[in-house]
Amino acid sequence: MTSNLEVRIADLTRNDKGDLKGQDVTVKGYLAAKPDEPLDDGYNYPFIDEDMNGILVKSKKKLDDLEPGKWFDVHGRLDEDHLQEMHVTSETDITKSDAQQESPSHSRQFSSSVKKVVDGDTIHLEKAVLGTTKVRFVSIDTPETNYQGDSQGYYAEEATRQLQNLLPEGEDVSIRVGDEAFDQYGRLLAIVLKKEHNINREMIEIGMAVPYFIYPNLDNFEEYGDAVVRAKEAGRGLWNPDRPIDELPYEFRFNKRGGPNKFVGHFETKQYVEPEKWESIPIEYRVFFLKEKDAIDAGYKKNSEAPGC
Repeated sequence: MTSNLEVRIADLTRNDKGDLKGQDVTVKGYLAAKPDEPLDDGYNYPFIDEDMNGILVKSKKKLDDLEPGKWFDVHGRLDEDHLQEMHVTSETDITKSDAQQESPSHSRQFSSSVKKVVDGDTIHLEKAVLGTTKVRFVSIDTPETNYQGDSQGYYAEEATRQLQNLLPEGEDVSIRVGDEAFDQYGRLLAIVLKKEHNINREMIEIGMAVPYFIYPNLDNFEEYGDAVVRAKEAGRGLWNPDRPIDELPYEFRFNKRGGPNKFVGHFETKQYVEPEKWESIPIEYRVFFLKEKDAIDAGYKKNSEAPGC
């Protein structure tokens, strides 16, 4: 093994540090979020420094003992291709720092440019934001191009094509993150702005996406709800009466998994229902909760009289 070097996360954002790729290093970082579920390549743990520079620490195994909101010394091997990705093998590679500083000041908006459109709600960036170049558009959902080997076909490809038109390669964008910057998979969640134009909302407006609000990220809730109502009334995209989509994107996924698994609240009435009763909540008012306790903590009351699917 190569020698273990101590480096700053900020150093890994510099183009002249390419010789560090594949090296064993130690960095100090603040754990911004803890993933509950893995992606195809394992679990992603986002660490940031005092100035909101980031690195994505990747592990094949779930690291249960890590506590978000604490500073850690992370020992691992930098990726061969991406300086802002590090690979660790176990929890022994990550130790809580002796000195626990204040939380980093939480910047909300970052600048980058589009490297690639992956699908209707995912892009890759040229310049990493909070340690990752992969962005999942927050609070919207588009048809799946490849979920467990299956595609939603025409609308999946059309949503991708429409986003490519809106965000061609090299397009300058602003990346705005909310209170929860990462999802349960460790992916960066963001509103993507093109000259201050909200592309997340635009995808709903043209009928290529549906609102998908997962508590606590509820920014733009009413705005996106109004947009989906307009798209439905105009029969655009997914709502075309001559070619309606068979399943909403999240419906497609949970049918593949064997059924819904998120509790669903009504944004206005502040009542929630069991996962299998999700359709009883109109699309423009749906708030999804990963756990029932989240709904209760948010002030929602259980509606036991809601009809089933």
